[in-house]
Amino acid sequence: MDEDITTRVMACLRQVPVIFCEDTRVTGELLRRLGIRSTQQLYRMDQHQEKRSFSRFDAVIEAGDVAFVSDAGSPGVSDPGAALVAHARSKHIAVHVLPGASALTAFISGCGVVMSHFYFGGFLSKKAMAMRREIDECIHHQRVGIWFESPRRIQRVMSDLNDRWPMVPVVLVKELTKPHELYFRGVANEVYDTLLTADLRGEWMLLLDARSVVPDLTQRYQAIAEACHRAQLTGAQVKQLAPWFNCSKNELYDVFQVL
Repeated sequence: MDEDITTRVMACLRQVPVIFCEDTRVTGELLRRLGIRSTQQLYRMDQHQEKRSFSRFDAVIEAGDVAFVSDAGSPGVSDPGAALVAHARSKHIAVHVLPGASALTAFISGCGVVMSHFYFGGFLSKKAMAMRREIDECIHHQRVGIWFESPRRIQRVMSDLNDRWPMVPVVLVKELTKPHELYFRGVANEVYDTLLTADLRGEWMLLLDARSVVPDLTQRYQAIAEACHRAQLTGAQVKQLAPWFNCSKNELYDVFQVL
């Protein structure tokens, strides 16, 4: 929201002659709403052409300071910007970060979960198996995990948690810092049931608190071992495959050996 912008950021955007943007239309409209649109030259630099824009950056930085603006997130945090910073530093160009609103820290402040450390995974994988491996790793290590998620996939993620880890505590929020911000709290199966009748439109964040979860891996190891047995794999092959299933090599091998 415009009201969240800092005076330092406004001063910077008012003064710099060149602004690289994730989307020139979004940044141009922001400058107009803030009343600071003047002669700034806007250049597109999104995730698809960030590196291809370096030659233009190298040319304009010779004439003076430039700024980089992402659309709706913090540059470099699941958003473009990190490659540009690395490129600038490789050229010994000074980089100054102007702090501002952050969905990650706002979510942590608003979720009501006491924690001293957490795992942040950006966006969960679009591939089901990779998504499950990431969630399982967080649970098996009894961590707090935080992710961004889209309205198209949040139901799929919660359905998977409902099926496999129904009692893990979760906190979800949609449209964080916006007028229709809404939190959902409880264990996974409760929140999943609530989402079945909820309006899923908007951007989502998910917190999974596995610190008190003691995973019972017996059935999971048994199912994987039986699948390996049906495939007529050797014990050595089972050990090689164990990391792909996020399993202990020796524990999976022991279950496999008794089949």
